[in-house]
Amino acid sequence: MSDTSPALDEAYDRMGSSDFELPNGFVNHGPMACEALAVLGRQDQLEGWSRWFTQMVGEGPKPTVPRGTGTFAWAEALGDYHRLPEWIGFFERAIADDGSDSVIALWVPRLSPGIATALYHGVIRTAHAVRAIDGVDTSARRAELARSLGYWAARFEPGRSPADVEPGPEVEPGSGGGSAVVEAAANGARHYVDHPSIFNLHGVTGAMAVDLLTGHVAPEDGSLALAQVRAEHTALYGRSDPVSVAGPSIVWEEEFVGAAADSHDAHQVKLVEACRRGLDITGDAAFVLAAARVTGRN
Repeated sequence: MSDTSPALDEAYDRMGSSDFELPNGFVNHGPMACEALAVLGRQDQLEGWSRWFTQMVGEGPKPTVPRGTGTFAWAEALGDYHRLPEWIGFFERAIADDGSDSVIALWVPRLSPGIATALYHGVIRTAHAVRAIDGVDTSARRAELARSLGYWAARFEPGRSPADVEPGPEVEPGSGGGSAVVEAAANGARHYVDHPSIFNLHGVTGAMAVDLLTGHVAPEDGSLALAQVRAEHTALYGRSDPVSVAGPSIVWEEEFVGAAADSHDAHQVKLVEACRRGLDITGDAAFVLAAARVTGRN
């Protein structure tokens, strides 16, 4: 499901000059939360949410032309947060010249070893921007994609090597690992229900962000992203056993959506949206329990 409403474009424009992080180091969740609210059908609340984030977060860097001449030496700039303005300018130009599809297909695999960068917020913000463009390709949404990829690249930090962990169940050839990524998110949801920490929450939303991206990259790149998710989950959860879920008596309640939208808590919004999507794909009741837990409905 994607959103085509002009309300999301207006929210992106309003938040476009906002900084990527708060003075306390926390990530600016405004663009991600607003896109998730739009997908949840809460477009009427986007103006209030976006104005609130704009007031709360200071002004961010403006895009600049990358240093030097000729081809952008991106490998040297990877992970250099001081070069964030250059990264945004680079992606703005790349999207304008090559189109968003080509940029996504090239850069998501390049950045996938850093899926856990900034507690998954690089990949999460990028995934929300990609889905927004899937709904309708507008200048506001392309600008958000450039900012998202720029942030991911500037904060890039390689994560755990998939070679260091046991491989998960085999993925059907050519699938790109899409359904297996959602199954990994369901496992994350079980851990979140058992221990509702901010880290376990992002184990769910991070994996579900990768799910949004697997259809935009080559199948082999999707499988590599899945392997990275599994590696990061191993590092996050260790060998602990999550809570078991008895599914038949657990049902989705639209109250979860209303509670999250009214909370002014971006983490509630993003987790509820991710859980509704995961439930639709798998029917796994762990997603219902996680949504109930984050909204205080259990």
